[in-house]
Amino acid sequence: MTPIRYLTSFFFLALLALGEWLGGGWTFLAAGATPLCIASLDFALGKDEASSPSVPIARWSPRIYIVFQLAANAAAAVLVARPTTTIIEIIGLTLSAGVTTGVFGFLAAHEMIHSPRPRERALGLIFLGSVFYMHFRIAHVYGHHRRAATAEDPATARLGEGLYYFLARTIAGQLAEAWVFEARRLRRRGKPVFGFGNRMIAYALIEVFLVAIIAFISLRALVFLIIVAALSIALLEAFNYVAHYGLRRRILADGRPERLAPKHSWNSARLMNNAALFNMGRHSHHHRAMTQSYESLQPFSGDARLPAGYAGALLTALIPPLWKRIMDPRVRAARELA
Repeated sequence: MTPIRYLTSFFFLALLALGEWLGGGWTFLAAGATPLCIASLDFALGKDEASSPSVPIARWSPRIYIVFQLAANAAAAVLVARPTTTIIEIIGLTLSAGVTTGVFGFLAAHEMIHSPRPRERALGLIFLGSVFYMHFRIAHVYGHHRRAATAEDPATARLGEGLYYFLARTIAGQLAEAWVFEARRLRRRGKPVFGFGNRMIAYALIEVFLVAIIAFISLRALVFLIIVAALSIALLEAFNYVAHYGLRRRILADGRPERLAPKHSWNSARLMNNAALFNMGRHSHHHRAMTQSYESLQPFSGDARLPAGYAGALLTALIPPLWKRIMDPRVRAARELA
């Protein structure tokens, strides 16, 4: 398929906009269609091991998506703030905005925060600020990408760990981890930890300022955006849960973990998965070259493969006993081959 496939995410975002326009039960459209369409089309469209050439349309896709997602969320917040909006519509708008933000918005922002281009990193941070999760860039880039598939990484799920316990552990763990990394950075530079040079403090002030402004405009809009943020963060971390579940790097004689290899990330070769999710299914290559643009990621031989795409995996993970029954034997098999 051509790089135009990477516009798939805009279709689901359009469903959010359509629901905003039609109102009523239609507000649930994006929330319902996103997981069902991606999971079902993963099986219907089959696999795709081919690579697409890097073209401007692919690189511009996550940039434009972030802008459109922020605009759609703002429009939904305006609708929620109106006294004529019904409870059903509020719930539908919240779920649909949360799902699209957590699935496509966060993945687009993830692409941006890895970029070597300052403007793209800034765009990614703007998105993270909109969901009050700016510290994720520090924890993810400087923590997860160094310690993935180790016991020290709060963003790596352990074998037998359920999704809901993982969410509580990883959200708290990444916040603490980001503070530690930032404090170390400042000490190395001879700067005070408690000062405006601390990005964690700067991020917190930005987020508090944003909350204050929205609260001044509309408390209903603020509650809406906070719930959307919570839903989207839960979805982001659910992706993390799936991405390395149970996989571990061996500890070498010098006490350091072995090099992160394709076998330490769960991948998917499903065409719909990679078209809609900015090639997230090629997760091993992303860890090998984290600044490489998503459309250039390649499938690796010897990687760990999910039995379905990420959407199917996430839906399964919502039922921990079912997830463990399916995945734990695969984890053990992957470890035996390591």
